[in-house]
Amino acid sequence: MHQVLHWLHKLRDPEILALVLITMTLAMMAAPHLGQKLLRLPERKERDEAVFSAFSAVVSMLGVVLAFSLVQANNTLREFQGKVTKEAVVFEALDRTLLRIGKPGFAELRPTLAAYGQSILIDEWPKLVDGGRSAAADELFNALSRGVHGLSPDDARQQTMYGELVKALDDLANIREELITGADPETSGLPAFFWATIVGLIAVAFCLATLATASLGRTVAVGAAAAAISLLLAFVIIVDIPFEGETSVSPRPLEKALMINAKRR
Repeated sequence: MHQVLHWLHKLRDPEILALVLITMTLAMMAAPHLGQKLLRLPERKERDEAVFSAFSAVVSMLGVVLAFSLVQANNTLREFQGKVTKEAVVFEALDRTLLRIGKPGFAELRPTLAAYGQSILIDEWPKLVDGGRSAAADELFNALSRGVHGLSPDDARQQTMYGELVKALDDLANIREELITGADPETSGLPAFFWATIVGLIAVAFCLATLATASLGRTVAVGAAAAAISLLLAFVIIVDIPFEGETSVSPRPLEKALMINAKRR
């Protein structure tokens, strides 16, 4: 399922929506006619009513599962975006402390911090879709950490700010590890059993639709139900992978933090 999602996320959101909507609606509308040709069942009102009742029940269950999945996927997306925003705040605080601590050696580490931030944006961000990390960012962070721990404060004021500096450095490392770990395809997005349940319910609904009478009324009713469900399904697909696709975690907070840091004097 992950391979299908990766392929779909190469499309823009409206294209995903249109593809899922058209494909699922047309498939469900064609199901009664396909069943009539293959099964050649005689028309019976009792069977048709029972089949459509079962179809409606399955579609209702599918709607509940998709709605819950959408909430889960959207919460995950917002959680990751919150971590990136927090990371941007720490970047700003770290740069500000390096400048204002009042000792030249600390201020000289600001270019290393800026280079580390750029490496996160340019090298590491594209790799997060697979839970990857940037070796260049690792090296720059290690250089920054060595630089900070290789210096010492001169007075009580600097001692206080130095403590804040070390804490910010630890926070920066922790947030990055949380993002990398959380972006792992094995753990990010909806669990496999969610998708198995969704696909299974769609298959059951399609099989039931093949048993319905191939009349205009039934075809329209099945198609309308499929269209409503496909909208929910498309939205779940769009937000399911946090670091891939048009609707994904934005690096904008980090970009703004680095711009602010570059202007700070």
